[in-house]
Amino acid sequence: MATNVPSPYISRNPGDMITAGDWNNMQVDVKEDIASQIQTAIGNIQSVPHADNADKLGGQTPQQLTQSILDQAKEILPKRTGYLRSFNRLLVGKEKIIKHGLKAMPLCDVYELDYFPAICIDEENQLTPQWVNLFLYHTSEGTIKATVPGATAGTTVKVTAVIEPSDQTPFRVPFADMLAYYNVEITDTKSIDDLVTDFWTAFWRDPNDKFEFDQFGQSPWFKKCCDDSRSVKELKDRGDWDDLWLKLVPRKTVNQPTTITQTQEQLCSSKPPLPPPADWGYFFDGTQAPTQIQVAHHDFDQTGIKLVSEPFFPKNFLSDDQKINPFSRPANYKCDLKVMVLLKV
Repeated sequence: MATNVPSPYISRNPGDMITAGDWNNMQVDVKEDIASQIQTAIGNIQSVPHADNADKLGGQTPQQLTQSILDQAKEILPKRTGYLRSFNRLLVGKEKIIKHGLKAMPLCDVYELDYFPAICIDEENQLTPQWVNLFLYHTSEGTIKATVPGATAGTTVKVTAVIEPSDQTPFRVPFADMLAYYNVEITDTKSIDDLVTDFWTAFWRDPNDKFEFDQFGQSPWFKKCCDDSRSVKELKDRGDWDDLWLKLVPRKTVNQPTTITQTQEQLCSSKPPLPPPADWGYFFDGTQAPTQIQVAHHDFDQTGIKLVSEPFFPKNFLSDDQKINPFSRPANYKCDLKVMVLLKV
């Protein structure tokens, strides 16, 4: 008969009742037994030759080895990959320094942020038609219509802003993705008003530049949502959360000596040149973008971007005829170009 069979923690005979107290006491006994065996095992550990240096590798402690690996990684990673995206304002003749910290001279790509017509909420909480570079809107607002004061006192005009032209792939990024990219805290109880405020606050931090108030905005849907004090949870429950977008139109062309006004088919045809079709949209009318941009790498951590002359803009953007252009232009558009800068190593 075996003599090493352990005795039960709590002895019971067949048919005996096991009480809650028995169960609790057994758990305590098990924990105490395990702790006792661990202590006994530790006490039996014997020192062996060279054990004094067993906590080191190559003469380094774990902390020193970790720091050494991190230092090497900091030197190697920038040589392999790195990426930065920023949204900036370029003033004519003034270099914008982007402190990217990529430890290299990165490839630099610059896209003009085109102006597009929108109907926004101004600082006085009124609807206003204006040309903007950034715009928050809802899926239901592919086209926005509004009646606004006319150029003559006492008159009104009806204005239509096409946010998603039917003949173009939409320019838009999910609002939820932008919130995640800029680490904006999202809670179910947060109101959409607070969420929008927090987003713009985060968006205007370095390396981005803050745009003037008349160069970005949000739609009438956002105004109503804010007025109703809707929360994030309400938007999700109503199915609106995935229908929120940030529109921006980054665009670049291969700049030619003269403005291109013909389609590829027209350029390659022997027929007389024709004017661009009316449905090309407000920014695909041959206007070059970006224009006169200079890029300079000052060192491994700083890249300079400069607008060296006035930018070009579409004709209807520049028009003062309210019938052609009922949207207000930013005051400093002639010397202020908005761009999206991509840096990569």
